[in-house]
Amino acid sequence: MKSFFKTIGTGLAAGALLLSGTIGWMSNPQVVSAATTAAVTADQMISKVTAASKALKNFHLDVTKKQDIQSGGVRISNTNTLKLDINRLPNFAAAGTVDSSLLKTSYSLYANDKEYYYLVDGSELIDESEDEGYDDDGEPIDPNAQYWLGLEKVEWNAFYSKGQYDPVSMLDSVKSYKKSMKVNNVGAQTVLQFTITDPTAAKGIIALYDQENLWDGETVQPKSVTWKLFVNTKTWQTEKLTVDLSYVLTSDGEKDTYTTKIEAKYSKNNKGTAIVKPAELE
Repeated sequence: MKSFFKTIGTGLAAGALLLSGTIGWMSNPQVVSAATTAAVTADQMISKVTAASKALKNFHLDVTKKQDIQSGGVRISNTNTLKLDINRLPNFAAAGTVDSSLLKTSYSLYANDKEYYYLVDGSELIDESEDEGYDDDGEPIDPNAQYWLGLEKVEWNAFYSKGQYDPVSMLDSVKSYKKSMKVNNVGAQTVLQFTITDPTAAKGIIALYDQENLWDGETVQPKSVTWKLFVNTKTWQTEKLTVDLSYVLTSDGEKDTYTTKIEAKYSKNNKGTAIVKPAELE
């Protein structure tokens, strides 16, 4: 399981591949603008966004995750781009792709509440096979075919988890930081944000959004965490999330500095189609 984690996290940085599985709403010029609307508190905003999002049946998510790692005198950068169609109701399902700029590769993804998969080319499987081109059942791997491989839930969470990106669940994930939250109006959007430098408090956000980098035996030394949620002031639907992380990982006396910048954009609310499980997985 850690081998796939390493592919997505620090393994991407090393170049290793180890497979295992505004809207403006001033329609009437006499309507009061967002900038002059009475300010809401963090509690009120969370309540409004949660209520608006609970009935959301589906949406599209675009996540760009840029990471710089400074290890000794070496600096390594990578960008992962995640594009997912998400069904929330009546049941969870997700389908899309993840791309790595460093590895210059892309995987198709499918998941539901109980199963998690990624699609890989047969030729890539052969290159990484320990059985000279045969699968676990002793069958030859077709280099021209594609194969769905299973992921553990913790591995899937390196791409997407409800706590990270679901418009309702992610608010639950950060409710313990409420005392640090501020609310601002920016044009047609309302922004809920917090910045924390306290190491103990910051660890929770780092573990949520950069979990693929955290290994047993390493010590996390947070520098700062900034989390911002942008919602449409009229509909209270989530439009964008940004997360900036800065921290040091220490292991065996060595220190690596991590800087992560995440931007997640939400679109096509209730305009998607039902996600169908690939026939090969039935």
